[in-house]
Amino acid sequence: MKILWLAPFPHPRHPAQHPAPWLTTLAQALAQQPGLELTVLNWESGLDAPVENFERDGIRFVFLRVPASRADILSLYTRRVGIIREYLRRHHHRYNLIHVHGSEMQFQAAVAGLEVPVLLSVQGLISECVKALPDTVSVRRALWSLASYYELKYLPQVREFLCRTHWDKAHIARLSPGARIHHNWEMLRPEFFGAAPRAGMPAAVPQVLFMGGTQVMKGFHETMQAFNLIRQETPARLVLVGDTYAEELVRYIRKAGLRHIEPGDVDCRRFQSSAQLIELFRQSLCLLHPSYIDNSPNSVCEAQVAGLPVVASNVGGVSSLIDDGQTGLLSDLTPRNLAAAVLRLHHDPGFARRLAVQAHQVARLRHDPATILQRTLDTYRGILQIPVPFSVAAPSTAMAETA
Repeated sequence: MKILWLAPFPHPRHPAQHPAPWLTTLAQALAQQPGLELTVLNWESGLDAPVENFERDGIRFVFLRVPASRADILSLYTRRVGIIREYLRRHHHRYNLIHVHGSEMQFQAAVAGLEVPVLLSVQGLISECVKALPDTVSVRRALWSLASYYELKYLPQVREFLCRTHWDKAHIARLSPGARIHHNWEMLRPEFFGAAPRAGMPAAVPQVLFMGGTQVMKGFHETMQAFNLIRQETPARLVLVGDTYAEELVRYIRKAGLRHIEPGDVDCRRFQSSAQLIELFRQSLCLLHPSYIDNSPNSVCEAQVAGLPVVASNVGGVSSLIDDGQTGLLSDLTPRNLAAAVLRLHHDPGFARRLAVQAHQVARLRHDPATILQRTLDTYRGILQIPVPFSVAAPSTAMAETA
């Protein structure tokens, strides 16, 4: 079985790129399966040659050279899409199935009309995300609107989808009537399964963890305002992880008049490794995730698997991950309500512990790597109508220890 992935997969030789762990972890598991050959196709603007082919860790990689970002945008993505489409026109017959990961990068436009089965895994839906943007006029809105055009035009041509939540399934049923919708969750990094809920509360000064950097759409403003309210009641610390900029933090504290926060109360960190995140989970009271829109955010899933309570906004597919009051706390985006949910965990350690334990148990089953691998293979087999069950190799030692 020869599978071609079209995915925003990081270039193995460029470690500074986003690691995309939900892709790399599943790819590594698939690469261990006998009789399955996985090729990953992606694009880059800085390649020396038009096509770069290589193999690493049992996975074949194809990277196509495309125009730089500015030229790509000025062409309304047509040049990049055309390069990928032309490559696929010449090479798609080598594969039994094309698996597209996400609809945000216009891969679905490149596979349109090919005579090979296509499966698309929904990550988010840019045509829905653009509706949640707080700014009415911005470069981001223009770019997301352009991406939405490709999504709305080409998703109805896809007949097989992998979805995760009630939210993405409902929108796919609307956007592509009659399409077949398969279910699977994302595969998380094995390291998080080695963590466990704390026996007690962390340090006396509560530490709140936010993993959206200074991104407005991830709820940076609401997080800062909620943290200001928390500090009116109790000393607390905030850790920002991701695209964080201390200058932007200081500017926002002053602009919003957050009188109870000093810059030293907030720890800004760039992207963290799995080990660093697990240590932050161990030190923190909760993960605060007041996103404007989300499908199944990995940060929430990883925190739950590792045993950290989560306070999240009830948007998109998040309620498919959190049963309010049982496996986490759901809130609206009002800073006062977000702060009240965090303080509830601080004042009631027993309740926080129960949430963590219950979320830990549910999430470990939800994201069991062997189950996700089997569902992926079953989906491939079902689309290709392969009657003989595909033999699933035992997970590697690292994977087996997490199951």
